[in-house]
Amino acid sequence: MAYGDLFQSYLNRLEEARLYLEQGLGEGAGEIVKGILEDLEQSALSEEEKSDLRSRIEKQHGHIPEETAAGEPPSAPQGPAYGMAEPDQTFEYGLALMDGQFWDEAIREFKTAAAVGFRVMQCWELCGDCAGKLGKWDEAIRYYENIYADPAADEQLKRQILLKITKCSQNRKKNDVSSTIQARSEAVAAAAAGPAPPPKVAKPESETLSPSLSSLDQHSLDQLIGQHAASWNDSRNSFVAGEKHTYTISNLLHVGVTSLVMQVTDDDTGEMLAGQILSGPYGAGVDPAVLSRWARAQMMSNSQHIVRIHDIAQCEDRIFIIREHLPLSLVDIFNMGEVLPIPLAIGLSYQILEGIGDLHLHMGKDEEIRKIHHLDLRPSKILLHDDRFLVKICNGGLLSELERANPRAASLKHLPLPLLAYRAPEQFRPYLSRKKPPFFTDIYLFGALLYEMLTGIQAFSGSSIEEFEIQHCEQYPTPPKVWRPEIPEVMNEIIMNCLICDPMKRWRSATQISLTFEKSFSEWVGRGVERQYYELLDRLRSKI
Repeated sequence: MAYGDLFQSYLNRLEEARLYLEQGLGEGAGEIVKGILEDLEQSALSEEEKSDLRSRIEKQHGHIPEETAAGEPPSAPQGPAYGMAEPDQTFEYGLALMDGQFWDEAIREFKTAAAVGFRVMQCWELCGDCAGKLGKWDEAIRYYENIYADPAADEQLKRQILLKITKCSQNRKKNDVSSTIQARSEAVAAAAAGPAPPPKVAKPESETLSPSLSSLDQHSLDQLIGQHAASWNDSRNSFVAGEKHTYTISNLLHVGVTSLVMQVTDDDTGEMLAGQILSGPYGAGVDPAVLSRWARAQMMSNSQHIVRIHDIAQCEDRIFIIREHLPLSLVDIFNMGEVLPIPLAIGLSYQILEGIGDLHLHMGKDEEIRKIHHLDLRPSKILLHDDRFLVKICNGGLLSELERANPRAASLKHLPLPLLAYRAPEQFRPYLSRKKPPFFTDIYLFGALLYEMLTGIQAFSGSSIEEFEIQHCEQYPTPPKVWRPEIPEVMNEIIMNCLICDPMKRWRSATQISLTFEKSFSEWVGRGVERQYYELLDRLRSKI
């Protein structure tokens, strides 16, 4: 805890003592003041802060005995207003109040007992439990954090407390979106009166909100505009594109937490393309030979749902993945704050499944069968064609290459927190995979994407890597049907089966899910939602 927070915690306790006095509860006030004075001498506060606190106590409660100020154990203030109960009696009374569901009163008793050092961590935990019963999730988290930050807490207790913090965070999330649910219910009720625009949702932090430019600042970005990138060649003077091309960098298309995408033009053909620069943890010491090997495999794909790779190019020390120009992605939909119509969400996700299936098993142009695992499926990796009803997946298999080349840079602990919403349990705890090919990982990530497409809410949201790990590995997200009751039950089950913690219990393959889509939603997996798609593109273009 920062010193500023520690000082504020003492002020909060002092304010509580004042309120006790105003209510005629001198006994409780005395115990709180005594606890403050006992803790003060052992605290990490500066002498100036300690002196300030003593002055506040003296002003509010009267003279402080000299031995207390000098660091000796304080004695309880004298007088009828400061009679004291034994701390064990206070603790037992708090338990009795909990049995009677008098949560606020129980919190007061446990805080009083903790103030004099009686079963401190147990008292704080019970305070958190009571605050949770009252739905005061932020307050409960603060109590639990007192324990988690205590050096005396063992690992088992910390894990138990972290689980409780995670549950409070999830319940707080439910409260945050309650107004959104109400808005959706009203929109559904009004649907019978005529068409209405999709409801808006307040978005949490996503993988592209407030992004960092990482190693590229705005000045260097400006310098890139107008520059030329040339095809990279290996030691054998071989080019990924077969021959050397040059590309003019003309515009910035997208800034994410792991990459920047620039608009480029092939100087020979005039074709407009996109140039992706890996940044952040993915860009740490990236080897163009690794990207070249990956790009050559991608170029062999026949799938219409896999983004076409054209070349690997270089401009000074910047390496570009040259790919087809598709400037819109799921990120743009989510950032627009819309909840997709259910038919359109199903139609788009069906195409994503087709792309995943092609990655997992595909015979390429060279007649070689490839089994590629994406492992990094998230909104920015799902691109939208701007003149056809077509969805494409980019960077399939790239994470595996980067992990082999630089395991440390690609590890979870080095990733920005927003990306951890799109990771599977076995990526946190590799032993869960049982050394099986990670097809099941992509199934899980697809489930997280589909959840967000249908609800506008991330399935997982945390404030630390530990919290994300517990959510993914030990808990289940709130079923999407809770947020949006009109979601078909079959679709609700599809998503929840994707998000099972145990990889072996998920869907067996993307093809198995696709067949379920075709059986249950045949009218939406084909061209039946094209009109909705083009209307969506029009809205996106008007916003960007």
